[in-house]
Amino acid sequence: MKKTFKIITAIVLFSVFSSSFSVSYAQDAEYNLIRRTYTINSDGTMDISYRKEIKLLRNRAITAYADKGETFILYNPAIDKLTINESYTIRKDGSRVQTPANAFIDQLPSQCENCGRYNGIRERAVIHTALEYDCIIVLDYTIHRKGTYLDEEIILSEDCPVKKYEVIFDSPKNFGSIYTIESFDGNTPKQLKDGHTYHCVATDLPQNFNDSYLPDADYLYPVVKITYGDKQHDIILEDEKIPEAVDLIGELHDNNQLTYVTNIRDYVIDNIHTTDFPMSLVGYNTSPAKETFLSGCGTPADKLRLAVALMREAGFRTYQNGNHIEVTVKEDGREMDYTLSMTEKRPARLVGAAVDEQRTIEITKENLPWQGKNIGGGYGQMTLPTERGSINIDPARLTSNRKAPVKVRNCNEKYHYTILLPRTPKRTLVGKPVNINYSKSGIGSIKISIKQLDDGTIDVVRELSIDVQDGIVSPKQYKAFRQLMQDWNQYKTVTIRSEKGQPVNPNYKF
Repeated sequence: MKKTFKIITAIVLFSVFSSSFSVSYAQDAEYNLIRRTYTINSDGTMDISYRKEIKLLRNRAITAYADKGETFILYNPAIDKLTINESYTIRKDGSRVQTPANAFIDQLPSQCENCGRYNGIRERAVIHTALEYDCIIVLDYTIHRKGTYLDEEIILSEDCPVKKYEVIFDSPKNFGSIYTIESFDGNTPKQLKDGHTYHCVATDLPQNFNDSYLPDADYLYPVVKITYGDKQHDIILEDEKIPEAVDLIGELHDNNQLTYVTNIRDYVIDNIHTTDFPMSLVGYNTSPAKETFLSGCGTPADKLRLAVALMREAGFRTYQNGNHIEVTVKEDGREMDYTLSMTEKRPARLVGAAVDEQRTIEITKENLPWQGKNIGGGYGQMTLPTERGSINIDPARLTSNRKAPVKVRNCNEKYHYTILLPRTPKRTLVGKPVNINYSKSGIGSIKISIKQLDDGTIDVVRELSIDVQDGIVSPKQYKAFRQLMQDWNQYKTVTIRSEKGQPVNPNYKF
């Protein structure tokens, strides 16, 4: 059988990412070496080896980080054999302390709790010993695995700097392997020609960002993707039946078909416990939908397969597309194809429609009753309504000095509210009318107007447009974007007061 593999090396586009990362905290540790080795054997097995040499610099690396003072190795005894090759600590004076036998503990991974069929998976905790400032922890282990299919994405970045990161891949020459290497602009890891099928080395990697609203890791950092062999795809029948779910499907029924399938999706997300671990531990296979339903748990892939089966059981034409579900529903006598996410409960969107088009929100609400609260001294404050799907960026989490990009969903939101105030006692808007209106090139625009009309009602207009390329705010755009978010969130409340001389009932609820 012909076997193929592809290795893709990707480097981010922003030059700032391939230079120095600006961080606001001191380095707690640094890796002298990380080496990952993948070896395909001619007998239909593979060996996956990992070696790390990490130097601890501060007390926090010893006491606060489980991945520094301890190492956790996931493996499946049903298909894996784990061997610890080396484990010791080099103290500052150069002496070597071997990890004692009782410092290796096999336990059930937290990801596999509350899911009986995955209770065979194990996590070996290695409790490192003789830890002190400037010591070096050395750990080297190998997992011998049945099967040769490999699908790995290796992010060449850690939460502390890495002096040297190696990735090695070897397969038998007589397997007739085909591989390609692709790289984008930037400093790609150096590829060595030293007899290995593939061998790359990256040096002096800065620690990763510690910021909120970051893009995906494979956008920020160098990544090596390895795919090898032929995956044995699950046999998923078009009519995979779950008779035990008939009553549930009836309970979730809605005359609106789009609401019906959304109810099914939401049920699976909310009620089927997620056991999230690398799919390599189960040979990249998913469980039958019936098994997932009856056990009430499963991997994200299991849950997706179950949702598809339940929708089919309900009579819908449905199939899987990556991590999404595409389903056909009838609207006004026409068949419409929608995409449903299985990672979060976002509204369904039409197949082929741009994601950003779904973020257009236009809301007009007239004569809203005042629903504020008494904040003392004759003052009341009301928070403006929050609409589902609106932008959700907290400016308090956007630090003043930031070098990392921001991931944001582009949006076009427009709100117009008129708010009726209580008639007695008479109340007026606190402060001067708000009038903000400006644009930032390449980022977006904002318009906010809050004023009191002659008839006493409060008129509120809030408009926000964010339109950045690929939904990524670059470091150069960050300052202007942060100002937009600060202004947008600052004026989310309306404050009023009773006019002087007017009696105020202290028990009155604003």
